Amino acid sequence: MSEAEPLGERRPAPVSDLFATAVHRFGKAWADLVVAAVIALALASAPVLVVASRFDNHAVYVTSMFCYGVAYFALLGQVMLRGLPERVGIARVAATYACALAVGLLAGLMTLVLLWLALPLLPLIVFAVPAVAAGDRTLATSLWASSRLAVSNARRVWAVWLITIAFSGPVVIAMFLFVQSFSGSVTGVLLALALAAPIAWPFSALFVRALYGDLTGRVVVAPQDRTT
Repeated sequence: MSEAEPLGERRPAPVSDLFATAVHRFGKAWADLVVAAVIALALASAPVLVVASRFDNHAVYVTSMFCYGVAYFALLGQVMLRGLPERVGIARVAATYACALAVGLLAGLMTLVLLWLALPLLPLIVFAVPAVAAGDRTLATSLWASSRLAVSNARRVWAVWLITIAFSGPVVIAMFLFVQSFSGSVTGVLLALALAAPIAWPFSALFVRALYGDLTGRVVVAPQDRTT
C-alpha cells in the first residue's frame, strides 16, 4: 500500500480493479498468506480444543466464534502491516494486534447474538484494524472511525462485502459439506475451517486492505490490475 494522496486528486478505483488487485496479490504471495492463515487458525483452535475436551458443544460454539473472530482480524492486521511502504514500530504493531483482539471479540459477540443478521453489520467494524495498522487512528478511536468510513462510503463498502461473501462463501460451504459427509461434531467443524480459511481469509483480508487504501486516498491498484 503506497502513501496517501489527497482524495480530491484522483477518482476512486472501480471495485473490479480492487478485486483484481486482491486476486493478483494473493497469487503472488499465496504461500506466505496460507502459512499465516494456518498459524492464526492453529492458535485460535487451541482454546477451542481445550473447551471441547471439558464442556458441551454449546460452549465449543461460543468459544469458536470468539477465537476465530480474533484470528481473522489478526490475519487482517498482519496483511495490513506487510502492505505498508515503511517499517513500523513495535508500538503500532502491538496496537494493531490489540485492536484485532477487541474487534474479533466484538465480531464474535455480534455473530452469537444476531447470527446471520450480523453479516450486513460487520463492515461497520472491519476498517478498525486497518486504520490502526496504517497509523491513521488510535486504538481508542478506531471503531468509531471505521463506522464513519463505512457509512460515508456505503455503496462501495457493502458492494465489496457482498463480493467477498460471494467469493468466500462457496469455499466455506463446500468444505463444510465435504467434511460433514464423513466427520461431524467439533472435529468436522475444525477440519472444515482448516481447509477453507487458508483460501477465504487471505483473500478477504487483501480485498479489505485494497478497499481501505482506496477509500483513504492511497494508490493501491497497479497498472496491470486495472480493468477499465
